[in-house]
Amino acid sequence: MTDTLDKKASRRFFLQGLGSLSALALLHCAAGSDTADDSSSGSSSNGSTDTDTDTSTTTDGGTFTSDGAVSVSAMAVGSGAFLDGKDYGNPFTSDAAGTSCTVYKSATKGPCHSNTYQRKDVSDGLTGLPTRIEFLVVDSSCNPVADAIVEIWYASPAGTYSKAAEAIDNEADYNGSLSELNVGFCTGNNAEAAASNWLRGFQKTDATGRVVIDGIFPGWYSGRAPHIHFVITASGHSTLMSQVLFDETLTTAIYTQHSAYKSRGDKDTTNARDNIGLGDAAAMSYAQQSDGAMVVWKKITVS
Repeated sequence: MTDTLDKKASRRFFLQGLGSLSALALLHCAAGSDTADDSSSGSSSNGSTDTDTDTSTTTDGGTFTSDGAVSVSAMAVGSGAFLDGKDYGNPFTSDAAGTSCTVYKSATKGPCHSNTYQRKDVSDGLTGLPTRIEFLVVDSSCNPVADAIVEIWYASPAGTYSKAAEAIDNEADYNGSLSELNVGFCTGNNAEAAASNWLRGFQKTDATGRVVIDGIFPGWYSGRAPHIHFVITASGHSTLMSQVLFDETLTTAIYTQHSAYKSRGDKDTTNARDNIGLGDAAAMSYAQQSDGAMVVWKKITVS
């Protein structure tokens, strides 16, 4: 389905570039499986709004919906709580491990890493496009890597990172470092962002190497293509730090037409122009579900 909406001129946020915004119409087919190669220059569920530890394993009870179509008008609005208790199935079921598992290329951590939380819903109540983020972690022989810690962090629809708490009590003895955060740059000295801990968290992979994290679709900020940072830490394997990107058509549709994002307009940097050099091959596969939520996924090989 095609939806067209005039963009509203966005306020200049300190991370956001200025520019005139034009109207856009969307017609796109989503990938049904992860076709990006691990050798790309890229790196590589349930939503209450609290920060309680959630160590539940993933399940494959649902039948994954990947019909190839995205409808902007049908996109859901909400926090990660929208995904609470929902089983969309396993997007990796049709993605056999195969014989080609090249270690994913590392990329910079950036200045916005901070303390983190062991939780499945990282949205902390922040509203956007409810999005389930899935990774399949395998080794170079294509075997699943169980009990790997997968940490992610990314920007809000307003283009800001949260600060996170000064100290975090968790059971995994893995909580990041607040000292790594450039607070002014990453939060824009925005009071809400500085007082928040949204869009940061980690989970452990299950016996199949799969991990599921619920949140919302990331926002963008000037000079970078939309992305999610991640770190994968697993016993007996090298720590992998990198990032994943997104399909250009999908991000344009979301940023120009979804109510939680459209006031800022489209991103100012494409995957090809992104200075980290990940390119389109680092884009996550995606599929809109029947309730309007998005599922994005990527298979990552670690050494």
